Amino acid sequence: MVSTDAELSEAVLFIEHGRVTREMLYSEFEAILDGVVPMVDFAGGSAKAVYLRIDEQLCIGAAVFFRISFDAQGNADKRWNVPLVQFAENSARGPDLGAGPIRLACHSQCSIAWHQHNLWDPDMTPGANDFILLKKAIKANRLGLRYRPRSEQHAGVPPRVEAKSAAQSVQPPEPLTSAFSTGAQPSELQTREIEHRVSQQLRRKFEQEFRDHMARLLKEQRLRILTLNSKRKQEIQQQQLVHQQRLQEYRHQLDKRQQELELQTQRNEALKETIEGQAKKIEGLREYFEHKLKSAQLDENAQVSALKQNYEAEVSAKVEAATLELKEKLQLREIELMYRREQESSLEEEVRRLREQNQAMLNNTSEQLLEKLEKAGLNFVAYHPGAGHLTIPLADMSCYMDNPTAYAAEKCGVSLNQYRDWLAHYKQPVCQALGARGDVCGGAIERVPTPSQFHTGEHDRCDHHRTSPTRTFAAVGKNAVV
Repeated sequence: MVSTDAELSEAVLFIEHGRVTREMLYSEFEAILDGVVPMVDFAGGSAKAVYLRIDEQLCIGAAVFFRISFDAQGNADKRWNVPLVQFAENSARGPDLGAGPIRLACHSQCSIAWHQHNLWDPDMTPGANDFILLKKAIKANRLGLRYRPRSEQHAGVPPRVEAKSAAQSVQPPEPLTSAFSTGAQPSELQTREIEHRVSQQLRRKFEQEFRDHMARLLKEQRLRILTLNSKRKQEIQQQQLVHQQRLQEYRHQLDKRQQELELQTQRNEALKETIEGQAKKIEGLREYFEHKLKSAQLDENAQVSALKQNYEAEVSAKVEAATLELKEKLQLREIELMYRREQESSLEEEVRRLREQNQAMLNNTSEQLLEKLEKAGLNFVAYHPGAGHLTIPLADMSCYMDNPTAYAAEKCGVSLNQYRDWLAHYKQPVCQALGARGDVCGGAIERVPTPSQFHTGEHDRCDHHRTSPTRTFAAVGKNAVV
């Protein structure tokens, strides 16, 4: 975008978590408001943004801190109607960001009350100042703002007055007296008068600049106080809302506990009445049976004694009969166990004998067959990669049959694991190194013909992944020479 020096560029910056997430020109933001370009990143939520006016020195002249909501598709809320341009032209003054006090509109400084809820307050705490963040973002000029030189401007456009420093704005003293104009030498009184006049002018100038500077500082402090108060009010409102929610929840829990307590109280009362009624019944029954027992004891003491003796005799007889029966059962069980042990021992002996016979028959059969084959002039030859054709003696036949691969590795003079690694390399000579994502390199490498010359980690790696001692020492030596 190319503008003249007299024009102010308009931009919109989105801020999130203390950093600028997106920058765009105001024309692009208008396209978002018209629904032409959706904001997918903010779909279904709201965003904090700042409308800025920027001069040719890339200094901020006006800032409006506003909020905007988006629907589920990322389109801007059609009900959003914050007058950004009106706020930028009619708002009160804010801090100085390089080109004098800016026009500032925020939640704490809003000229239109019914739009206050659509604005937000900037953070002015040291180390996280949003004004400094905006100033740095505009100075970086990621939007590519450009301004046409003064020579290319139209003749009717007046030049923009540039801001000057305090030292440059000091006006020269008034013309000297006529004595200077005529070339005459000024007297001491005239010199003092001129110095006094110049000192008064400088004092008035610096006092005015000091008052302006103090006024800007006071405005900035008032704005900071307003933003802090607004932030504290929002935090207090949030805390009050949380407090009300928790209080409502606690009240609901209290009502629930009171209802449960009332139910338990009613249940306890009912149980208490039931227990009291049952206690009265039990007391009446106890009194009745006590009275009946006393009357029975007076009349039937002798009968009770006889019954007791008969009962004891019957119990003793039953105990003796049960004891005899149990002893007989135990003896029968011991006899059965003895017979079972004898049968188990005889069966184990028979099983052992049959196994020995079976093994002897198997050994005799296999050995006789192999001996007949050997006497007939037949040799047992097996081929294994790396070992070639192996002639297997009769004495090594059982060892070979148990593990042919281990037998071949032994004939090659290497371990079983080394022979297996070489065999895999021999069948498919590719690099087995693992990459950063866990996949095999698979590069073609030279095949090692014999297992004894193969070293895992060296011969199954390509030149890029091979880590041999020679290469390592060479690398170290090269670094040392450098």
